[in-house]
Amino acid sequence: MRRSVSTTFAALCAAATAGVTALAAAPAATADPPLKARAHYVDCRAGTGPEKGTQKAPWRTLAAVNAQHLGPGDQVLLKRGTHCTGTLTPNGAGAPGSPVRIATYGTGAKPVIDGAGAPDTVLLRNTQWIEVSDLEITNAANPGTKRRGVRVVLNDYGTGRHYRLTGLDIHDIRGDDTKDNDGSAGILFSVTGSAKETHYDDVRVEDNTLKTIDREGIFVSSSWNQRPAISGYDPNGPHWVPSTGVVVRGNTLNDLGGDGIVMTATKNALVEHNTLHGFQRRSGGYNAGMWPWNADGTVFQYNETSGGETTRDGMAYDVDEGSFGTVFQYNYSHDNAGGFFLVCSADGTLGDAVIRFNISQNDHFRGIETCRGSFSGVRFLHNTIYVGDGVSQTVVNENTTSRHEIAFDNNIVVKEGTGTAAFTLRSGGVTASHNILYGIGATPSNPGGATADPLLTRPGTATGYGDAAAAYALRAGSPALGAGAPLADAGTRDFAGNPVVPGAAPNIGAWNGSSSDR
Repeated sequence: MRRSVSTTFAALCAAATAGVTALAAAPAATADPPLKARAHYVDCRAGTGPEKGTQKAPWRTLAAVNAQHLGPGDQVLLKRGTHCTGTLTPNGAGAPGSPVRIATYGTGAKPVIDGAGAPDTVLLRNTQWIEVSDLEITNAANPGTKRRGVRVVLNDYGTGRHYRLTGLDIHDIRGDDTKDNDGSAGILFSVTGSAKETHYDDVRVEDNTLKTIDREGIFVSSSWNQRPAISGYDPNGPHWVPSTGVVVRGNTLNDLGGDGIVMTATKNALVEHNTLHGFQRRSGGYNAGMWPWNADGTVFQYNETSGGETTRDGMAYDVDEGSFGTVFQYNYSHDNAGGFFLVCSADGTLGDAVIRFNISQNDHFRGIETCRGSFSGVRFLHNTIYVGDGVSQTVVNENTTSRHEIAFDNNIVVKEGTGTAAFTLRSGGVTASHNILYGIGATPSNPGGATADPLLTRPGTATGYGDAAAAYALRAGSPALGAGAPLADAGTRDFAGNPVVPGAAPNIGAWNGSSSDR
């Protein structure tokens, strides 16, 4: 009996050894090769025949694109000169170094996508590593309903990375008068949901044109926005999770129903080299040109804003509630009905804002307006404000009795011709020093300042950002030359790029170069 068991065990061992040897001799299994990136072609004006998504047999509808799952490196190429109707909603996502690209092929005019009254013309939902370029986007049908030219939305997604919107011509997005996460806009980045912390990282909105848009121009918004600095703070709501790496650069916006460019729930966003003409044209709400809400470290620079209508708010620029560490520098503002700048904390708070080396020409109503609420550490430094013939302006209107702090230092304010310009201060929250206030009525205490003509080169003649610096340079003999106080928050350069040397006495105003008699 024992011999039989031993024999059986030996046989089993031999069989097992043979199996292992056979497995070792077999070739190792290999992983599936990565899918090859594909190019899909679309021509909505192509004739009859098969639709294969190739250049010879392109897809003829956006529905064909929307039905395709796109992967890393894939391209959707719309033929130049074509005209597609409906909503482009690509599915899938790219990957680091291999984004999905939606672009063009052929020659001629940019391909047109007409939303035909749908809520969105281009909708990028719960995707990332995606780039959209060189399209014409419109959506004028069924006006007065929620409408977007391009909407990017993340819903309980986590971190979405790498978004590029470039070279888009977006026009006639005839939406309603709502904003925020699902409101009407030319370009809307929104975060929705409350179950999973969600935000954007690495967003570029560059070199686009937006014209005749209701309500918002370019808007970044999030449901993950709750913190004590805002009105109606809900400690049980989705806490503040800011989007990062947001850059809005080189865009041209014209004829907007409401706001121009708004950053909300962002950290260290950069808004630069944009031109906005005509905003707050059709909205019944309060709108400004460019501003942050509930955002930290936002920088607005090298922008031009004009043509704001009404005094609800109608200012070119605004630092709004819940925002900290905001910088407005090297911007040009002109011909806005509401004025140059708004500081508005409402029922929340804001702080640590620097507004330096900007030029305001013929802005009406308010140079600087404060609304109700408390704020601290707001500094207006080295700005030049010109109020010309037929224009009246309250240079600084102190419109709150809550605790607040505005420093107004090293600025030039000039009033010429008919109309008036004066300060309206009432509660001691505004301090001023080393300003030149020429032709101004009621003025504050202004140690180190003057009321003489600052001898600006060609005040009131700037036609755009490009010649604003030359118009507001200082002529020889100007009392502003070298008469300013060195300020820690002045930065390193002026509006024109002239250096600002720490510790050295600067010029007063936005020009820190030598005198010019041009």
